[in-house]
Amino acid sequence: MPTIVHWLHVVAAVILLGGLGFLLLVLIPASSVLNPEQSEALAKAVEARFRWINWSAMVLLLLTGLYAIRRYYWEEPWDRAWKVLTFKIVLAFVVFAVLLGLTVPLPWFESLRARHRIWLLVAFTVGTVVVLISAYLRRG
Repeated sequence: MPTIVHWLHVVAAVILLGGLGFLLLVLIPASSVLNPEQSEALAKAVEARFRWINWSAMVLLLLTGLYAIRRYYWEEPWDRAWKVLTFKIVLAFVVFAVLLGLTVPLPWFESLRARHRIWLLVAFTVGTVVVLISAYLRRG
């Protein structure tokens, strides 16, 4: 069972980070060749589809991450691994907060969505750091 949970965690991270990378590095730049109406229609269609994939991946990451903490860290003393893990969790929640702000269709987040490229870059960069920290933790 632990291997399956770990695989689900990795797959969810790959889907989330890969989706962000695709949006940031491929789709948004490519949509600049469309006229404004087409570009907006494409953005709305992609956002609606990606929202559910994004939220599902975040829920899966949260559940499998909690399982991993309980399985591998719960009984461990507070040492360097816990400190690094805590830093990783904080960064993951930063990514989750940015993505929720970009995808929750509420007017409160309009200013965030107005600068979606910069916030996607922030989420992608921080998400990459989370993956690197995960690789570091798996070594130990």
